[in-house]
Amino acid sequence: MTENKILLGFEIPTGEPVYLSLHHLAIFGMTQLSGKTTTLEALISRSGLRAIAFKTKRGETGFTKYNLVTPYYKPRADWQFVEGLVNVALGEKVKYEPGMRYAIMKVCRGRHNLREIQKAAQDLAKETKREFMKAVYEKLVAYLEIVIPELEKWRFSDQLELKEGVNVMDLSGMRLETQHLVIASTIEYAFSYMDHVVVIVPEAWETLPQGKMTPVKWVAQQFIRKGAAIGNYLWLDSQDIGGIDKTPLRQCDNWLMGRMKEAHEVERILKQLLGLKVPKEEIQTLPLGHFYAAIGNQVKKVYVLPAGVPEWAGRNVAMGVVSPEQIRDDYLKPSQVLEEQEEMYKARCLELEKALESERRISKALEQEVLRLKGELDKLPSFEELKRASENEREQRLLLENKIAELQKELEQTKKDREAIQKIKEALQQLLPTPITTGIPTDMPSEVIVGVSQPPLLIKRHKQEPLELVQANLEGRIAIVYAEGKLPEKAFTTTQLNKILEARFGTKEFPGHLTPACNKFVAWGYFEKVQSGTRWDYKVKLSPEDARSKGLLKEVEA
Repeated sequence: MTENKILLGFEIPTGEPVYLSLHHLAIFGMTQLSGKTTTLEALISRSGLRAIAFKTKRGETGFTKYNLVTPYYKPRADWQFVEGLVNVALGEKVKYEPGMRYAIMKVCRGRHNLREIQKAAQDLAKETKREFMKAVYEKLVAYLEIVIPELEKWRFSDQLELKEGVNVMDLSGMRLETQHLVIASTIEYAFSYMDHVVVIVPEAWETLPQGKMTPVKWVAQQFIRKGAAIGNYLWLDSQDIGGIDKTPLRQCDNWLMGRMKEAHEVERILKQLLGLKVPKEEIQTLPLGHFYAAIGNQVKKVYVLPAGVPEWAGRNVAMGVVSPEQIRDDYLKPSQVLEEQEEMYKARCLELEKALESERRISKALEQEVLRLKGELDKLPSFEELKRASENEREQRLLLENKIAELQKELEQTKKDREAIQKIKEALQQLLPTPITTGIPTDMPSEVIVGVSQPPLLIKRHKQEPLELVQANLEGRIAIVYAEGKLPEKAFTTTQLNKILEARFGTKEFPGHLTPACNKFVAWGYFEKVQSGTRWDYKVKLSPEDARSKGLLKEVEA
């Protein structure tokens, strides 16, 4: 690297070296067939800068030499950030979801994290009287119920430390929304606290989509507009051009375009070649590591020199002496030892993750126990309260002791007074012949006796003559369905009784006659009234079987 220029590779077919200036960059091409990741790693290794990249898919080839860093995440609660998060979940613009933007702005006001936002949405869903907004708040709560536990499942770092070369965050096990949050937090941290750092945004068509806001897009726009002044650059990695928002692309002065099959994407690439006439078929058949590089005001067809490959070998590929696949096989395939080490580290990492999860569960249980004990402790009186109670007790004891001393003095004085009175009495008895009493005569009785008598109750019951009921009258027809066990065991209404009578005798009764008739059966002890709300219903009190066994129900032929 010389004067902020980096060796990109060698021009085809001359073999002349091609350099590019440090700036925002966009690279496009088919995954695993164009060599995008190899190109990015080569540029970083020759730039001498620190770079942060993200692994978002399981099985992704990735970089060959890198430093693995713990994912960084900082909670945010501004409405633009949350709207971007919801955009990722809905797969469309929030503005096309009626009421959602208003709901997000309202729940984010005065909040500090997603948990507080979720609580606010739950409260508003309960309080709002409009069914439409209630549904919007409930949808927001349901979405956050997915995102928040996912965030709490992972261990995040509260600071970002990068080494020279490529640094990689492995996000492959996270949901798409969580990946966006981590990438956005990382870009924001780099923009605020770092300089001379390259941030490689993966799957730019997904993280920086055309026409809708995401958490990454919100911070990336600030980063790409202001970051170059302090040596911070955004490099966009994407399979195609069409799906990416054009705002960040306008800031990229370096475009690398590799193999692409889809016809519309080929057309887009041709439009970026500054008028250079290139057959469509050539874009569709570009070999591995071959790119059309639009650098500043020039466009060149280049073979990108991979990191660790001698320049003479890269020049031979550009001149057609050797194939790029031969260079890949000779220099870029990882050794079996490295593969075994990687598997070992992965297994160890899984063990540590399990141990960490166990520690989290234990920690959570301990936190709950601490909260329980704290609650029990709060119920106990404080030291100050105990101290005040002890002082009050001491004061009460002193008051009682003083009272007892006063009473003892009074008792001693009373004894002395009684002795003096007794002496006076004895002296008077000797002087006077009539006995003298110290009592005061009175005509009041010595005691009063009040007698209260309780009269017994005598209840006379008149013997009830047997009732003879016949089918010709209403009471008789009710008695027949009663005797036949057609009445329900639970409470019934006069309407239900009328239907039973109609089914049994073929005709309906006049509704106004049913209540008086049923009341007679209540008075006779066969039915009872039960209240159902504001209505009184009837229920069989004495079953037909019990009535027969007691001799209260007899059936005879008329």
